[in-house]
Amino acid sequence: MQKSIILILALTMFAPSLGMAIDAGDYARVNWKGSWYDAKVLDVSGTRLLVHYTGYDSSWDEWVTMNRVAIQVLWKGKWYNASTIRAEEGQVLVHYTGYDNSWDEWVDPSRIRSYK
Repeated sequence: MQKSIILILALTMFAPSLGMAIDAGDYARVNWKGSWYDAKVLDVSGTRLLVHYTGYDSSWDEWVTMNRVAIQVLWKGKWYNASTIRAEEGQVLVHYTGYDNSWDEWVDPSRIRSYK
């Protein structure tokens, strides 16, 4: 598979239950065996996303969890690339790409969107 994605997202699985802005029809970047691939979100169920990898047939479609999906987090009016570490009790722990762990923080799901 030829795929390109920047972040590992555990958020896909938390999108509907936490109110994140990731819906069926959105596009996302998904990590598959260490490489990132463009994909379209076909369905969202609880804390998982059904994705179709762009350029591949439907036999590659799969349900993924948020830790495999690239996301962006709104911080002080600007969107930053991030990855999901975990989610619990309506909050998501994120790691900002390119920043050290001291920047990791718990955020409200309303500040999260799929990678653009």
